[in-house]
Amino acid sequence: MPYVLDVDEFRPIVESARRIPECTISDPVNGYHKIVSPTEIILRRRDMKVKPAVWYGLFTGGLNGEIAEFNRGEVRVISAKRPL
Repeated sequence: MPYVLDVDEFRPIVESARRIPECTISDPVNGYHKIVSPTEIILRRRDMKVKPAVWYGLFTGGLNGEIAEFNRGEVRVISAKRPL
């Protein structure tokens, strides 16, 4: 799942994920929060009120999963598909 840099600009992403009941957000480790969910994670830019540069930099901290959808208003992250 996503790793989010622990800086003010990215804080709305972490706070938005905290409002998703299925999500667990770690305290920062080495400067990054880890967002984990047993289900998909859907984040909406409008809810976070972040500027485009932050929105499109959402995954600069890394990702353990797959981006199923990513457009200018919404991102949907799912667990990584396992090889057969």
